[in-house]
Amino acid sequence: MTSNDKKLEERLAEQGRQMYKDFMVRTIDILDRMKKRFGPEVYEVVEEMVADRTLAQWSGIAQGEESHTVDDLIRLLWEPLKTRGFEFAIERKEGGIQVYCTKCALYDLAKEINGTEWMFHIKCGSDPYIVEGFNPKIKFRRTKTLMEGHDCCDHYYGYQD
Repeated sequence: MTSNDKKLEERLAEQGRQMYKDFMVRTIDILDRMKKRFGPEVYEVVEEMVADRTLAQWSGIAQGEESHTVDDLIRLLWEPLKTRGFEFAIERKEGGIQVYCTKCALYDLAKEINGTEWMFHIKCGSDPYIVEGFNPKIKFRRTKTLMEGHDCCDHYYGYQD
């Protein structure tokens, strides 16, 4: 790759980040206005939409995979995030895998645009439905999130008893 190609790639990546940021600013503005007008029920509507869309998306992803293990889910969900501003540690435990995420590009963006409340519902709220859509036999547990002000997100993936 030439230096011009690398510069072009970096510019395109930055433009993509800026477009996503602008999109999220507008989305959060719309949601804030809807909440002001219609009340906290807007949270429920957003959560239903996130659940429906995420289940459909990850069911589709699962259909394209030969196996649906916890390791497969980690490979598909977490491994690509290494190059996208996420930092995390993966710890194998008896019966499952624990992921500790200490840096999240989505959280960084949410803080920047003052949108952690909505980003929690939109992004973090999709986590259980990712797992359910990929393999309903995998259990998911999370007790902390960066979006809620904790020091990390603690995602646990294991098998149902």
